[in-house]
Amino acid sequence: MSNLREKLFHFTHISNLLRIAQTGLSSDNRVRAESGLKTDIGQHSIKDARRRRRVPVGPGGVVADYVPFYFAPRSPMLGSIYTGGVTSFNGGQDEIVYLVTSVDRVVESRADLVFTDRNAALNHARFSVDPTTLDQFIDWPLMDGRMWNNTPDKPDRMERRMAEFLVHRHLPWGVLLGVATQTDAQRRHVEDLLSRVGKPTTVLARPGWYFP
Repeated sequence: MSNLREKLFHFTHISNLLRIAQTGLSSDNRVRAESGLKTDIGQHSIKDARRRRRVPVGPGGVVADYVPFYFAPRSPMLGSIYTGGVTSFNGGQDEIVYLVTSVDRVVESRADLVFTDRNAALNHARFSVDPTTLDQFIDWPLMDGRMWNNTPDKPDRMERRMAEFLVHRHLPWGVLLGVATQTDAQRRHVEDLLSRVGKPTTVLARPGWYFP
């Protein structure tokens, strides 16, 4: 998981990890229907917007019908958690784990996919289903940088840093490359959790993927 280019990052609370390991990653709408989320770290107003935002390509539906991945760690959403901007969650970053895969692995799994050039909930986001056009959608230098704040000459850097790779409805656990944690203590904890359910996988501590 060292080369970040075309890696994909989904983060969740560690309390959700065992269920995900056993059943795979599901969309927000599917998780809600199954009452399967143990700890919700999402901003409710944003989730509501994603349940209304139509997807104009691919399988269609709404954004909440898809499992979301970012193209880089240290996303604005994680930044909101770090600064206490997510009112429904009072925990710390050490409780958050990354689930990591890659564009190639998702394509090879034959999952239905869609990607955007910025936050998918925005009305002006562009959508595509063709991975060969990724370079026309994704600002890779922005993804490679640690900072994504808006600037006077580039006032949309934050929303473009939140470009999304969306997998329709469900992604099996086996498509993931591994799990990342903030600390070594959490890495050992995750390794123990996954061994209990017979899902050993690569688990790495990546403190640089977190704030500050």
